[in-house]
Amino acid sequence: MLDEPSYRFVMQFDPPLVKLPSTISEHTDYLAHVAQTCDRGVVLSTGMTDHRYEKWVLETFAQAPQLYLMQANSAYPTPPADCNIGVVRHYDRLSKADPRIIPAYSSHDPGWFGSAMAVAAGARMVEKHVKLGNTDWAHFDAVALDLTTSSFRDYVGKIREAEILVGAEEKTIAPSEHHKYRRKTG
Repeated sequence: MLDEPSYRFVMQFDPPLVKLPSTISEHTDYLAHVAQTCDRGVVLSTGMTDHRYEKWVLETFAQAPQLYLMQANSAYPTPPADCNIGVVRHYDRLSKADPRIIPAYSSHDPGWFGSAMAVAAGARMVEKHVKLGNTDWAHFDAVALDLTTSSFRDYVGKIREAEILVGAEEKTIAPSEHHKYRRKTG
């Protein structure tokens, strides 16, 4: 939501989450208002910001029940070198100390690979622009997935595959490891 009137309008529908885009990161009075009045999870894109903004956000949104910190770059398309998916890893570490924090990634890069990498880095939410058919007029057209084709379904499939490949953090013996070299006990 870009401004307070939009925020008030949307809140009457009781959404489970509130999304604040990168484009308003300098509107700290409005963001502070949302932090003081919002009683639900906040999804916050962090494009065009740095560690000072992160510190301000963590202090200002200290009472948010969930704070989705979404690594984002505001270029459309984002060059691979500027995706900085390592920031998702940083947000994942922050979430270990503060479980309210949920690491996330806003994909403005083409395709699925950056989003799959973000999942591997710890993202528990991934955002991707979508479109219906040709929208050459839209600033995000180069990175949006067309819902009239299989591109969105393929993208989701790749993200789900990444989730499976990441697996769990605890090292265990997998059921597939039952080959003949495993030592028998008993």
